[in-house]
Amino acid sequence: MIYFVVGAAGSFSMRYYLEEEGRALHDRVRVILYEELVRLRELPLGTWVFTEIDRIRPPERELVDTVCEHLGAATAGVRLLNQPRHVRLRTELLRAASDAGINRFRTWPAPGVRFATAERASREVGGIAAAALRYPVFVRYANRHVGSLTPLLDSPRALGEALASLVAGRRRLDELLVVEFCDTKDEHGVYRKYSAFNVGDRILPRYLECSRDWMVKWHHRIFDRERAELEAHYLQTNPHEEWIREMFRLAGIEYGRIDYGMLGGEPQMWEINLNPTIGRGPGPRVPQPADVVAYKQMLAPAFGAFYAGFRDAWVAIDSPGDRNAVVELRVSRGLRRAVERSVRQRRRAARVGALVDAIARQRWLRPVTRSVKGALDRVAGARLRLGR
Repeated sequence: MIYFVVGAAGSFSMRYYLEEEGRALHDRVRVILYEELVRLRELPLGTWVFTEIDRIRPPERELVDTVCEHLGAATAGVRLLNQPRHVRLRTELLRAASDAGINRFRTWPAPGVRFATAERASREVGGIAAAALRYPVFVRYANRHVGSLTPLLDSPRALGEALASLVAGRRRLDELLVVEFCDTKDEHGVYRKYSAFNVGDRILPRYLECSRDWMVKWHHRIFDRERAELEAHYLQTNPHEEWIREMFRLAGIEYGRIDYGMLGGEPQMWEINLNPTIGRGPGPRVPQPADVVAYKQMLAPAFGAFYAGFRDAWVAIDSPGDRNAVVELRVSRGLRRAVERSVRQRRRAARVGALVDAIARQRWLRPVTRSVKGALDRVAGARLRLGR
């Protein structure tokens, strides 16, 4: 049996998969929410997959560490994926990739960027002078998967103004990451973003997205026959399999999806998502443009092969044994209360965030989406503070 541990807001990905392409795994996979995990008194043996390690708070991480300790004491029938104490989150992971010469760009936690002299900044542990960064840069969340919070910034002054604006908009400086821009566009001005899953050391290519916008997202993708053939070839050949496997080992992550680009023939890691969307996302199905429909039809055989391999990878990590075998979970009353409080805060934040995203996605707001989201986020932040 496989136990997939996730937050309530992020559980849609696995639930939708089990209802649709993953129906054959319905009896093998049980989704457990973090708020349910803290109430368990016994832990069934099997394969445990811990997701959203980058989104949970310290009490929940402590709970997962405790769960892993109890399960790890079992002599057989247990496999643990994404143990928090082994996982490198985005900031640490990208720093490690840069230090190892894998990535040819650097990232810095926003509090570590010093708008002072280079000499003063260099004397501070982990600090860097804003003038010493390689421009352009952009700012993103350290542990959220929403893309860039800024356009490309071409100077220390522009960076300082952007950070000040974000902080004024109720974003905490310690949750922001400054990233040097890595320009991977080809001779035609097209950017490519590659994505691949890892399921227990099985590497499964998922997407190759092409766009003329440096922040490659769905609404900027190019949908034509040439791009469909490129993506199909990527999905069929898995050309970067060994590199991807090494990146997951560097990250200490056994389940997730890596996003990366290519610079001068060398892969550049953007991030690893610890709870990626597997199939379609939430919301009603809506009619799609003819070029998107045609594109998906061309990719249908390759997508079908992905889902077959994805299903087989889950079967391979399933732990055989007695489904009735359990170990006792002992958690202090203080930790239970801390986790329950953390879960309530996450739930409230998710509700407000979903409202913000739903409003900002309205078609008539798209020309001003960034400024609208900023205003809505400020309102959401105020509501959350009042609700604490």
